[in-house]
Amino acid sequence: MADYYPVLSRAVAGLPANTGENRRAVYERARAAIIRQLRSIDPPLSEEDISRERMQLEDAIRRIEDEQQPKPAEAVAAPPPPRRPAEPPRRDPAPEARAPQD
Repeated sequence: MADYYPVLSRAVAGLPANTGENRRAVYERARAAIIRQLRSIDPPLSEEDISRERMQLEDAIRRIEDEQQPKPAEAVAAPPPPRRPAEPPRRDPAPEARAPQD
């Protein structure tokens, strides 16, 4: 079983412009090359072995893509929003202030 990460990470690091499109092109070339190479082995590898190698390649691609994601800035606790003073509860007017009801 090969470790595809070092080869892919060097290829990505050597890109003139490290864009998603350029990385995808590298990954597609790697996928095609690996399949071509695995299918050319004599005696032939089992489909299970080929699938296992392809999954390792995909794991390396995911790892590289995870590394390409921008890192969130150090989490700095933002101050809480200012609190508005609580309004006093509404009360009915005092009994003497109420208008008499007929």
